Amino acid sequence: MHNKAPEYHTPVLGPEVSKHLITDPNGVYVDATLGGGGHAEILLKALGSKAKLIGIDRDPDAIEAATKRLATFKDRVLLNRAPFWNLQHIIAEQGPTQIAGILFDLGISSHQIDDAKRGFSFQQNGPLDMRMGPDAKCTASEVVNSYSQKDLTQIIKTYGEERAATRIARAICLARPIECTNDLTDVIAQHIRGPQRQKTLARVFQAIRIEVNDELTQLEQTLQTAIDLLAPNGRIGVLSYHSLEHRVVKQVFGLGTRDCIGPIDLPICPCERVSVLTLPRGRNIRPEQSEIENNPRARSATLRLAQRRNVPAQPWICLQRTLS
Repeated sequence: MHNKAPEYHTPVLGPEVSKHLITDPNGVYVDATLGGGGHAEILLKALGSKAKLIGIDRDPDAIEAATKRLATFKDRVLLNRAPFWNLQHIIAEQGPTQIAGILFDLGISSHQIDDAKRGFSFQQNGPLDMRMGPDAKCTASEVVNSYSQKDLTQIIKTYGEERAATRIARAICLARPIECTNDLTDVIAQHIRGPQRQKTLARVFQAIRIEVNDELTQLEQTLQTAIDLLAPNGRIGVLSYHSLEHRVVKQVFGLGTRDCIGPIDLPICPCERVSVLTLPRGRNIRPEQSEIENNPRARSATLRLAQRRNVPAQPWICLQRTLS
């Protein structure tokens, strides 16, 4: 019997995204991580008839689902299959030079987790794949079965923030070849005792997924690029779900609000930079308990917002640092 792929779930903090991201009802907006088009649909319903939305996603399934979901908006929607770090190139191709709002919904979608054949979940058996799109640099099987013990340890420690990374990496290497997610789950579970087992499984699977999809490597640079693309008073909103994502977003937004990014021990600022962002009141939004009960993925979500000041684009790296 053919199993139908799971439907795309309700977008996290959907009404809040629409309420806080829109500053120009007839502007151009970007959903840089489109998924099934849930946030895009909410935005388009709230925007004026002249507004346009550019959607980007690396997953062909997501583009197909969003195309159907957003069909009623016709030529107001421009969809692109690409990773979010191709943002600048895509915007240049589409024509608009400044964007009224940009949204990033980071991490993995519920649809991808629930689809066993994608191999993202330790709670159901599937192939060791974990690719969010065909552009991914490798599969989970390649990471699990070919990476050195040293590299596996580093990935699990860095991307999973897992204390038992060394022990788990050694166990994986000794158990090779590992064929499927159930096999990987069994190997990890055999070396973890007590109530932390589920959390450890989640951390290890997260670490491998991040490595496969290169999720964090490009994030900082892409957020900076997105801020530079915003029109004056335009807003950027980022939904993040774990500490690694939270940290990058906070660092970029914090840097955007600073005038000087040069070495603190110099008497005169060498970068001559002015801040490009302001952080609006209520800029960090967490879901209500009622939303978490209806949409468990929202449990760890935080929506962070920042607004572009009416100043030219500024350097993100101090010239003094690059010369020293």
